[in-house]
Amino acid sequence: MPKFQRFGMIRKLHTIISQKTIKPSFSTPPHLKTHNLSLIDHLSPNIHMPCVFYYKNCTKGDINILKKSLSQSLTQYYPLAGRLIAPHIDCNDEGVEFVEASIDTRIDEFILKKDQDETLDQLIPNALGCDVNKTSPNVIAIQLSHFTCGGAAVAVSISHQASDASTLVNFVNHWATITRGGSPINPSFFSSTMSNFKFPEFTIVETPKVKYATRKFVFPNSKLNELKNKINAMGTSPMNPTRVESLTSLIFKCAADAATTKSGSSQPSSLHQAVNLRGNTNANFHKLASRNCFAMAVAKIKDSGQIELNEVITSLRKERMELQEVREVEEVGKKMVNSWLTFMDDQIRSYAFSSVCRLPFYQVDFGWGKPAQVMLRTGNMDANFIYLMDTPFEDGIEATVQLEEEEMIIFQNNKELQTYAEDI
Repeated sequence: MPKFQRFGMIRKLHTIISQKTIKPSFSTPPHLKTHNLSLIDHLSPNIHMPCVFYYKNCTKGDINILKKSLSQSLTQYYPLAGRLIAPHIDCNDEGVEFVEASIDTRIDEFILKKDQDETLDQLIPNALGCDVNKTSPNVIAIQLSHFTCGGAAVAVSISHQASDASTLVNFVNHWATITRGGSPINPSFFSSTMSNFKFPEFTIVETPKVKYATRKFVFPNSKLNELKNKINAMGTSPMNPTRVESLTSLIFKCAADAATTKSGSSQPSSLHQAVNLRGNTNANFHKLASRNCFAMAVAKIKDSGQIELNEVITSLRKERMELQEVREVEEVGKKMVNSWLTFMDDQIRSYAFSSVCRLPFYQVDFGWGKPAQVMLRTGNMDANFIYLMDTPFEDGIEATVQLEEEEMIIFQNNKELQTYAEDI
């Protein structure tokens, strides 16, 4: 299998077959034409989040059904068919771009790759990857790609200022359910009132361009259970960590160790973990809310050479408990701002974590069966970023890790990491 370098020449694999704008099947009512962004939306990264669903069996005769069902879904998910014009979405029904492309390779060339590079962007509409400050007003774009083996990929790229991962997967499942002739649960959109929250002035410090590498690691449940037992033995009493807590703390420690090894000295480090706020009745975050409903729990470590897994978990749990007690969106905003200030501090080595484990990504069935693989594209964000997702058969967790290239080499050779990861 050919290997493509992130900053090298990328082989052109795709040919655009067609492009069409899909509009909602019914017009959005006048009283819903303006969808105000929430405070959390404003504080979310100005990027697009691409997600790619791979299917081994797909027939081209299903394309018109896909387009029709997409049109029906957009009637319920009406902000997605609008245009992002901060501080609101203009729900003008201008529609969603639907691109169809052929890919001159087999599906396994993408599924089996452990390194994530710009080759993946050929499956994403207009290469709307995680580029900071993308100026496109489109809230969402979709590409259906056909492989030479008969497989297909459905890529959905959505603005993070309009959606989080939960909203994204709920929308795609809604669309897939209609495609199969089912009756999906409709979303709940809440147009926010304008907040009096005062945004601080962020100073962007220009730093030398750094090359990043992105790689996938698989951690079987059997190994994660061993890791949980190890962490339980660390404290005076068992803390019974979850799979996600255990793996998050391990990856954070190994990544910080790599940075320490590279620099030759320890430094303060911080772990920023996205927390789903849905179901927090104190702040009126509905369980089915279709919007950004998250905040960041932050664990700060003064010395990167002295990271203890159980202490990281304890710190994150304390932060999550505090977030569940918030009663006003402004409180979430303050915590988000503090998280951003820490993340942007060049004296602190920061790592962003997001877990989509247990979210129904592998339930997305357009009539071709469940996806063989689902990938979230980390893109070209100049940051240390890690996301966790269930394996296709829920027998482990896949971790997609983006670190500086030199640190990635050290990270993947970490003996503690290798103890729990599969086939590094």
